[in-house]
This record gives sequence, C-alpha cells and structure tokens, in this order.
Amino acid sequence: MPCSPSRRRCLQWAGGALAGMALAPLAVADDPAMAGARLSADFDPIAAIWLGYDPGHEAFTADLAQLLAPHVPLKMLVRDAEAQARAMAVLRSRGVHALQVAFVQDGRAPFFVRDSAVFGLDGRGRPFVVDFQWTHYGWTNWCRRTFAGSRARALDCARTDDVETGALDRRLAGALGLASLASPLAIEGGGVEVNGRGTLIANASLWRERNRGLSREAIEKHLLALPGMRKVVWVPHGLAHDPLHRATIVGHYVGWGTGGHTDEFVRFADENTVLLAWVDEDEARSHPVARLNQQRMQANFEALSNSTDQRGRPLRVIKVPLPAIVERAVVLSAEADTAYSNEWTATSFPARERRREGDTVMQLATTSYLNHVLANDLVVLPTYVAHGTSPEREEQVRRIYASVFPGRRVVFIDAMNANWVGGGAHCATLTEPARH
Repeated sequence: MPCSPSRRRCLQWAGGALAGMALAPLAVADDPAMAGARLSADFDPIAAIWLGYDPGHEAFTADLAQLLAPHVPLKMLVRDAEAQARAMAVLRSRGVHALQVAFVQDGRAPFFVRDSAVFGLDGRGRPFVVDFQWTHYGWTNWCRRTFAGSRARALDCARTDDVETGALDRRLAGALGLASLASPLAIEGGGVEVNGRGTLIANASLWRERNRGLSREAIEKHLLALPGMRKVVWVPHGLAHDPLHRATIVGHYVGWGTGGHTDEFVRFADENTVLLAWVDEDEARSHPVARLNQQRMQANFEALSNSTDQRGRPLRVIKVPLPAIVERAVVLSAEADTAYSNEWTATSFPARERRREGDTVMQLATTSYLNHVLANDLVVLPTYVAHGTSPEREEQVRRIYASVFPGRRVVFIDAMNANWVGGGAHCATLTEPARH
C-alpha cells in the first residue's frame, strides 16, 4: 500500500490551487473578537469536513466520502490536477458527484489532513486557524535516535524532513479568509484534544517529544495562552501500538505510528465526558503489547479520574474497549520499499537493537475505535470484525457511542489500510467548524 506518512473566497470549487499564491493570513493580535475565542470541539456543529487524497487509500477515501456526503459538505485537498481527476473518478464511482466536493490543490497536500490544521472560533463565531509548528511527527528526533551511533546517517535521514508542509495551515487560512494565530509549540492536529469550552487533554509524552527542550510547565504555559484555554489535563501515555514512526514496541513487536496522538485513545464526547481506550483482560494476560496498553490506559484513567474541567467539575470517564490486536509477520529486507507499510528494513531500527536483514518481526496496526469521525448527525467508527474482533465487542462499542452521542446515527468503515501506518478515519478528515 503506497502511503505518504507525512502527512479565496479564492477557492475555485471545481479545482482551486493554493500552492504558489501569496497569501497573507489576517493579523489577530489587535482583533477584539479574539477575546472570546476558543478552540472548537469535534462535537460542535460542522461547516465542512476536509478529506485528503492518496492513490494507496482511494477505496478508503471513497468509502468515507460516501458515508459523509449526505450529512456534511465535503472539501478535498489534492496535490495537483492529475490527483484531482483521479479523486473525482473514484468518488463518482461511489455516487459522490464532483459538484458535492470543493477541490483545493496544494503541492504539499497530505493524506492525513487532520494533522495539517487546528480550527477555532473567535468571539463573533468566526473560524480561525491555530498555526502550530510542524516537525513532520518529530522526524528529526526520530533520525537522531535511530542513528544515534552515526551523526552522518542521522543528518542524511533528517534531510528528508518535510518542513514545507508546516505552511499549509497558513495557506488554508489565507485562502478561506480566516485569521491565523501562531503558536510556538509543535504538534499535529491529531494530538490536540479539546472540549471546545476551555479544556485540553494533553499526552505528556507526545508534547514533550515534539517540543524538546521545553519542560511540561513551559508547554502548559504556552497551551494556556491559546484562545479560550483555561485548563490542561495531562495524561502520561499514548497507545503502545502507536510508536513514533517505524519503531520497536516491545520484543519483536513493531509498529508505525505518530508517537501518541490523543485521537487514538482519548476523546471528548461532550464538555465533560471523556472516552478512554480500554484493554480486554484476557488479551492483557496473553499479549505483551496489550499488557503494556493496559498499564498505560490505567495510568491515564487515574489521571483523568482525578482531574476536572475548566469549571471545576470532575470528568466523567467512559471506557471504550480496544479492538483485538491486529498483527502480521514481516521479514526485514535490504530491498524493502519503505513507501509500503508491509515492507521493512533493519535500518529502520537503532543499531543497538541488532536487527538483521532476514529477521522476522511482528508488525501491529494502530487499531482503535477512538479514531472516530463526528459529522453533525453521524458518527463514523472503524470496524474490526473482519480483522479478529468479536461482533459482541463491536456491538458493545456501538451501544456506548449511541448512548454518548444520542440522536446521531452510528455507522462503521474499514480503516485497516490507514491503521497500518498509524492513521484512521479521524486522521484522514479535518473538521471545519460552523460559523456561529
């Protein structure tokens, strides 16, 4: 599966182009409307959902669009006219007409659009964009760790960093005529979990990794400087099977991930209700990665249970079962094409791990029901019944979501191809809030 892991009113709705435009996002420092601004929550009313395009994820994108189109306007980021034509053909095959989708061309358009921008609403109900710093999921730090014994190899690895994608959120803001507020913090959209009323849940290990050299206290100070932010709730860990890029999880188990995005394991369902990924007891006893996840989620549960929202109310924590672990054997090969999720080489690991070409490792997919998508009156959940999860467990998950999102229809989608590279349905969408 080929995959890009990196992830006005000038929009010409049949195919506008952002790349190369001289766009100037609005200044916000002296805007009085920002006094009542806040970051928006996924459960708030939605104006549109953005999708990305990648040839290796065409079927998944088409499935998403088919589910979402009747419930919310769609916009799609594509890299060029050729990608747009292919995307239009794929969508048309699923009954989604091109006129239902606003296409936008940008040379740096990623597939996992969630990580490209974070939206908020100002005091007048107008959307704006928070411009976080872009590190390509901590790529340079990963290179330094992986090639710790060779400065030359670490530098060569870091040269492939995708720094230009960092300007995409500013280009989007300028194209949409929205304000853009710069933050000195580095993060991706999948790591920003807010209740839209002033509380943010932060994965300490993720924020510290993306912002090397800053203490947790310094990071929290910058987070509280974000519009409307009044409370930061810290949890210590992400999912074990969501490691940073290609990495060892434990023993011979490996994975490809983000290093702990919150949209894989902890999500706000409303202002005061938090959904938390939870591990099956039998799996924790029989599988080392499940056991590690159990320890991590227990620590997260304790942190959340002892926390309050911005109004001082204890958080209501609901445990959502994780799907059964999905894994596959992969043979390390010097001939591997690492653009594909199922091809691995020994050089993907630090030398101290002594991996050799010909070794077999077990790759885990980053599976989780928490990587859901809310689309006004719809909830889109990943399905794992075809991948080893029991129908009974998935029905339990469906009932939980039906109870915390009353009035919304719950549907399922197979996101496994995205899971193999640390993504999912939420990662492949970007929520643009409705103007109030």
